Amino acid sequence: MLAAVSSVLLAAAITALADPAAISAVAVPSSVSAVADPSHWGSRRLAAQLTVSCVDAADLGTARRHARAGIGGITLLGDRPPADLRDQLIGVRRAAETPVLPFIASDEEGGTVQRLRRAIYQLPSARTMGTWSPARVRRTAAAYALRMRRLGVRMDLAPVVDLAVPGHYIDSLGRSFGADPALVARQARAWRLGMQDGGVVTVLKHWPGHGRARNSHTGPARTAPLTRLETSDLVPFGRELSAGAPVVMVGHLLSRGLTRGGVPTSLSPRAMTYLRRSAGPQTVILTDSLSMAAASSSLGITPARAAVRSLRAGADWAMACDARPLRAVAAIRRALADGTLPRAQAEDSVRRILALKARWGLAPGGDGT
Repeated sequence: MLAAVSSVLLAAAITALADPAAISAVAVPSSVSAVADPSHWGSRRLAAQLTVSCVDAADLGTARRHARAGIGGITLLGDRPPADLRDQLIGVRRAAETPVLPFIASDEEGGTVQRLRRAIYQLPSARTMGTWSPARVRRTAAAYALRMRRLGVRMDLAPVVDLAVPGHYIDSLGRSFGADPALVARQARAWRLGMQDGGVVTVLKHWPGHGRARNSHTGPARTAPLTRLETSDLVPFGRELSAGAPVVMVGHLLSRGLTRGGVPTSLSPRAMTYLRRSAGPQTVILTDSLSMAAASSSLGITPARAAVRSLRAGADWAMACDARPLRAVAAIRRALADGTLPRAQAEDSVRRILALKARWGLAPGGDGT
């Protein structure tokens, strides 16, 4: 299908549905004076905006409840979206009780990880796209992003910027563009820019690099020591972050020199401080799902507790993918009340999130509508 889309038609469609000049020209603002100042928000509203929930696309009534509660983002799970997904997502956005809308996100990597394949079409795997020219990757991403945006899905939890390491989890599923850091950086940038052309924001994942680790859904996952990561796995992340990638997802990984005491990167102040120096002050830091064993059960804590720990460590958005994400909101609110999570730190995170949303038309003050 993609091969049949001419560059002329694609350019016309992009112009009609998203203004790439506006999207690329608008820098993430250094302040959010044009939107509600979070210093005036109550603790519950702050806590909700710091949380990203997950719902099955077949159960969007739950998504409407989350939007009404002020959740910062809603991730679609499952692989059987309803035929009226677009209309239902309009209802989700309308359920929000403030002008600050939730990001609707989905894992659209291609290959085995693609939630909307039945609603849009099947994408090749990252492994396959790693053999393409960057120009072809960008066209592919732009064409797919246009259809995501039509449905109301404005965030892609991709590209995977992990390296392909034979015998390890990511490579076994074909989720990496390749083994060479420079190639991965080029293809990730092409994917990011193509999605941006079509009006969808991307998320680099899984920092600091999941390519050498086991499956973190099932237990602790150790990657290479920091000294090795800095010359390999971290290279494509660094290049993309320095080029302006707006969001980065932190994996639940252990790395000598980066983490201590069995605490994964997503909950580690040491790791988050390292990432913030690389990412800069405006990049939004999102955790991987905190219901994964490497972030919660293997440490003997609940996802709600992990959410508090991740935010305190330095994340901006805590992804609570268990059945009751509002428990995470309640836990974050209590942490704000008792000082476990400093309010000033939470407000700074919300300002980053609001700046991102304003740029993409989900909060007042942006040009992305």
